[in-house]
Amino acid sequence: MHDSRVPVPARIAVAVAVAALAVAGIMFTASAVNAAPHPNPHPTVSPSPKVSHTPKPKLDPTKLSISNKVIAHGKHHGDAVSGVLTSDGTGVANEKVTLEARSGVNPRWTVVATGTTATGGTVSFTVTPKVKTQYELVFAGDSTYKASDSDVITLRPVK
Repeated sequence: MHDSRVPVPARIAVAVAVAALAVAGIMFTASAVNAAPHPNPHPTVSPSPKVSHTPKPKLDPTKLSISNKVIAHGKHHGDAVSGVLTSDGTGVANEKVTLEARSGVNPRWTVVATGTTATGGTVSFTVTPKVKTQYELVFAGDSTYKASDSDVITLRPVK
């Protein structure tokens, strides 16, 4: 019968070889895993795609004037508040204009009337202030024209 015992130096050599192969296998596996594509935990922000913006049409500037004229008939007195909406010196017709007023201790502008400009850009309102009141005309603008507002006029009640 043969002795089946393996000498210690041979056993150590085999153990070192197995360990080396095991480590090499682990390293290979780790390299293969690292080489595999995986989601980036810190993705870079890519620029958003270029969106073609249609340029906004250039709006024509406007100017809104205001004036008043006392209306006296019988015992009723009022004022005609009128204005003209223009763009490049030409009257602008068929546009909505509001008449705003304020009075009192803590005045706030409120819309008191709305009108539409006539040919030549004219608009007119009749008012009968009971107390000292400030008025202005306001054009909100639209898809063709920029907004504008008039100067402020102050009217006193007729006594």
